Amino acid sequence: MILETIFKSAGFEVDLLEYCDEKGRFHFNYWNPEQGMIGRSLRFDTRNNKGKLGMVSIIIDAIK
Repeated sequence: MILETIFKSAGFEVDLLEYCDEKGRFHFNYWNPEQGMIGRSLRFDTRNNKGKLGMVSIIIDAIK
C-alpha cells in the first residue's frame, strides 16, 4: 500500500487497521477502541450493519 510505504519512509511504525487492497477486498485488523475510538470504522459506523459493509475508510495507525 502506498500510504504505508510513505509513513514507513518517514520513520513511522505502521499498523493497517482497515483498508481495501488492490483487488477491492476489505481487510480488518482488531484495534482497541479504548486507545482511540474511530467512528468511521467497521465496528462503529452505523452504516455498517447486519453483516454488510455500507461504508469503509482507510484507517492507519502510524506511531513515531
